[in-house]
Amino acid sequence: MPGADVRYTTRTGESFDGYLTGPAGDAPAPGILLITAIFGVDGEMRDLADAWAADGFLVSVPDIFWRQTPGPTADITVALDRYGKFDPVQGMRDIEDLVRDLRARPACNGKVAILGFCFGGRYALLGAARLDVDAAASFHGTAMSQHLDEVDRIACPVSFHFGETDPVVPMDEVDALRAAFAGRANADIAVYPGVGHNFAMPDKPGFDAAAAAESRARVLRCFRAM
Repeated sequence: MPGADVRYTTRTGESFDGYLTGPAGDAPAPGILLITAIFGVDGEMRDLADAWAADGFLVSVPDIFWRQTPGPTADITVALDRYGKFDPVQGMRDIEDLVRDLRARPACNGKVAILGFCFGGRYALLGAARLDVDAAASFHGTAMSQHLDEVDRIACPVSFHFGETDPVVPMDEVDALRAAFAGRANADIAVYPGVGHNFAMPDKPGFDAAAAAESRARVLRCFRAM
């Protein structure tokens, strides 16, 4: 299916925008709820979603900042402002509604993973702990170590990827995350030497083609195991 702009509706009847894209053909596909970086549903996120669709997934990309400042932005001041104003409690309610929306779509086979970029990494972990999703993954996810107390509630496969020199996600946070998941066969937590933030985002200065390719291949294996 070609990608298209869509409208989502919350449990309380509010509506907001997003992007939906999926594979060719009529067979129901596993879903990916993609939680964007702070820049929102921009061209880069749409291209990344289309690439996951080409691999056989129905990908839902909500405007997660619709309650703060809706729409994509390239202005780092705007992006950081709405990041600071984001309410994690209300955000998780919205994400729960989005998971239900994706599962209920006829083009989805009922399996749903959450994939987070940067800001979205925290919500991939929380979704795995609280929303009974089938897999979770992130690229250079931030603030994930704030929720180590919820790791024991996670049963689904996870695949989390970090850059060794990322100033936004210090290695002590990554080490704590690794320790929390230690001994789990279905937890893949990888660090890429000499790589910084945004390594999986082709339009950002921190992009690293080798780390992006390897981490994406590992996430793809995780998601195909759903």
